[in-house]
Amino acid sequence: MPEIQPDAALRLELIRRIQAAELLRQHEPMVHEEGEVLTVRARGIYPAVEAELELELVKAVGGGFAGQVYQTRLVAMRGGDIQGLEQGGLYAVKILRPPSGFSLAFRNLMYNLAFQGPFSAQVSEPAIRAGALWQRLLRRGAALEFGNERAIVEGYATFFDPTLRSWAEISEWVPGRVWQLEIDDRLGQRWLKDPTVWTTWREGVSSPEYLNKQAFMARIVRLFHRMGAPELARQYEWWSCKSQPNALKRLDAGPGPAEGLTAIDFRAGLALLWWLPMSPVDFQLAWRGLLQGKLAQFDRGDLGQLHAFMGQHPEHFTDLEPVYDELVVCERAYRRSLPDVTHHRSRLLLDAELRRDVRSGLIDGWQTLGKLDQAASEKLQSSGLAFFLYFWLGALPVVGKLGRKLWGLTSWRSHVHRALTDGGYLRRTLRVHQLEALVGWHRAERVTSERALSLAERPFRMWLERWTLGFVPGRIHRYLTEPSELWERLVDAVTFPVKLYFRPQFREDWLRDQVQEAKDEGMLDEDEERRLLDNIDDPFIQTYLKCVAVHAATLPVTQVVAVIIAGAYWMFWAPAEASWGESMAVSAGILAFFQATPVSPGSLTRGLYVVYRMIRDRNVKDYWVAGLISFWHYIGYLGFPIQMVARFPGLARFMAGSWATKAAHVIPVFGEKGALIEHLVWDCFFNLPISVGAGVKRLVRGDKRG
Repeated sequence: MPEIQPDAALRLELIRRIQAAELLRQHEPMVHEEGEVLTVRARGIYPAVEAELELELVKAVGGGFAGQVYQTRLVAMRGGDIQGLEQGGLYAVKILRPPSGFSLAFRNLMYNLAFQGPFSAQVSEPAIRAGALWQRLLRRGAALEFGNERAIVEGYATFFDPTLRSWAEISEWVPGRVWQLEIDDRLGQRWLKDPTVWTTWREGVSSPEYLNKQAFMARIVRLFHRMGAPELARQYEWWSCKSQPNALKRLDAGPGPAEGLTAIDFRAGLALLWWLPMSPVDFQLAWRGLLQGKLAQFDRGDLGQLHAFMGQHPEHFTDLEPVYDELVVCERAYRRSLPDVTHHRSRLLLDAELRRDVRSGLIDGWQTLGKLDQAASEKLQSSGLAFFLYFWLGALPVVGKLGRKLWGLTSWRSHVHRALTDGGYLRRTLRVHQLEALVGWHRAERVTSERALSLAERPFRMWLERWTLGFVPGRIHRYLTEPSELWERLVDAVTFPVKLYFRPQFREDWLRDQVQEAKDEGMLDEDEERRLLDNIDDPFIQTYLKCVAVHAATLPVTQVVAVIIAGAYWMFWAPAEASWGESMAVSAGILAFFQATPVSPGSLTRGLYVVYRMIRDRNVKDYWVAGLISFWHYIGYLGFPIQMVARFPGLARFMAGSWATKAAHVIPVFGEKGALIEHLVWDCFFNLPISVGAGVKRLVRGDKRG
């Protein structure tokens, strides 16, 4: 049996209690727990062999609008032999349902506006199969473009997950990383050249990994357009600003910046509506679509263009003709399962067979989502009026969702009736609602495992907390209910810089942990790791670590000074005739000023410390860059990483890269790890100062290159 982590085991225990209540409605989890084993009936991509699989969910990798991804181990395969799958092997499983309620609701809203139906890849086998078959053919096309099919990840099988009510796919697990944040002292060279012509100037170019990845994704986009998949190409458009994590560099490939680059994601999450572009490139794609008569774009391809491409390269595609044949069947069923008024247009009124296909597709999708049982599905299939009313009932907010459940599910109607007429059943229902909330709280780290178990045994306290603290942000909720944990964190925050400054062994242990973390994330290679660990005692590194301690100690200085001055104004300095509201407005303005000012009390303290070190050590050369940068608010932490570029580039890169990643994460959606905003932050606050400094030096030397 797989090992289940304690936190996951607790949530599984709460779910067991939910199921033990034996309500007439089903519990509907949003995600799976690590360590769970799924037993599913899967179908291979090609050949389309069916088999029963046992899949152990080893690790939850993450998820977005398209779905949630798990690293899985194939425990057993029975009743067939799906090509590419081996018992004990690691694979990626993508379940086409987002892991969060907000992502699910927003994705479904956008898809519904575009196509007037449920998200097809989640509810429709033809849709999930069509995407997988496109991927298999595009993979073969990659062999022509790149000389290797490994440039596109291999898909193996599709299956339906009844727990999450979603179709899913199994594909190759790619050990890889998004990119290294490279040190670049010739930033202008990258910004002023066209990355798609990298083959003419790749030798000696700055940021080779960044540029080779940009060129790789540009070639993927061109390949998809040539093969008739322009809407799938949106997954790799560079200026979507969030496509970069869709391509990884394999860790088992060579060290070259172009080696092992692999496209891993072929499932779009958000439909593109012409009136609602959501990224810079979406404006261009929406306009181009309008010129072609496309009001909504998602994953539609041109099968005629695809077949023509295959015909131009018969030696590469002859064995995949059956894949194309199945794709034609799946695409037809998929496209005819949705109203899609912007594409079908008047055919919905003139073609009775199309209307029957659309009705059948929508009903099957609703039944897959658990909104209809078999009896209600048959009634909607046989009655056009009933279908019409049920369809438009879903357009009503809140009431529509409840109305559809009452109409479409006998079990839900029985559940509501029982809750209204049976006091014991009502108490069990309320209890289950509390336990379901606890599962979500625990996963979001609102409560510790101990408190979750305690609240599970105290329904009244849980009810009171849910309708009070349940509305505040999760971290505040946890600290208010666990003041000892807040105290521990405050103590750690106060003692950490002290220990880092005064205890050499603590500094060494902390740096070793940071280096190991950077190595695990691919930010350092083995040579850089070895060099850093061999030079931990270097005086310059030790000085840098002391400056990190000073930085940590000065972080709250600005906030404390701002609060003191704002409070003093409100209490002592405000004019007597000023109203309470006016005084508060001025105090709020003082707080905002201290956050916006380029030089703050905290950064001033940090900068003065660097000047002190410069005078004490009688060393200007090793401190002047850090001295200039440390005085600046927000970016002063980058002073010593920039100073260390020449002597310890690996340490400079991963310490500054960690700062850039955290800064980018503040930006919603586009600030994800490995996306373009992360690199733009890195360039602006790290590479740009280095490039300016290097440019000045070259100017002084009379070197006109770069």
